[in-house]
Amino acid sequence: NYYGQSDPPAGQFTAIAAAEGHSCAIKTDQTIACWGGWQTDVPAGQFTAIAAGGWHSCAIKTDQTAACWGANYYGQSDPPAGQFTAIAAAEGHSCAIKTDQTIACWGSNVYGYGPIDAPAGQFTAIAADSNHSCAIKTDQTAACWGSNEYGESVAPAGQFTAIAADGWHSCAIRADQTAACWGSNEYGQTDAPAGQFTAIAAGLQHSCAIKTDQTITCWNWSTNLPTGVSWQRA
Repeated sequence: NYYGQSDPPAGQFTAIAAAEGHSCAIKTDQTIACWGGWQTDVPAGQFTAIAAGGWHSCAIKTDQTAACWGANYYGQSDPPAGQFTAIAAAEGHSCAIKTDQTIACWGSNVYGYGPIDAPAGQFTAIAADSNHSCAIKTDQTAACWGSNEYGESVAPAGQFTAIAADGWHSCAIRADQTAACWGSNEYGQTDAPAGQFTAIAAGLQHSCAIKTDQTITCWNWSTNLPTGVSWQRA
């Protein structure tokens, strides 16, 4: 909490996103609140989806256009024109799914890794990491692109309903509600536990998911866990 990123404001919210030093959420009146050390000067307006990158944030407005704010060294805060249904933000780039279900990415290609070189096709969900991006196709298979130093862009076969990417690894929930992770496993972050899940998130050295009983499980690299959270160590 060096920058106050763990001190959320009072109020009621419908969606939330967190990055290295700041957090953002959509209020019930559809305006945005951000808190922490930087990138908290949010635009006016009403929004339906939010994403937070390393030094910038992006959101989808109620008219389905995209807005980004914060660091713009690589153009990651300059979204293209158009209408979108989902959005993701990483350290140097951003990606979004258009209303025609194709993907648009903008910002840095990270020394040739290619995280903004989105594949053709139609998609329903998107995730972005500093060096790679992933998405779920309309046939529910997963596709990743960009860096593949640790296998983080080689998605396993199968059908998926949710996807996440960060810290050189990726995770997804399969159609049978089990979790699968791939890529770097230096800290056990791809050792997904058994069980069934409804939501998943990936961090730099760990991953977390919500079980079907609505409790949370995280794996690896534990520090201090809130009540009701379990942790599996590799």
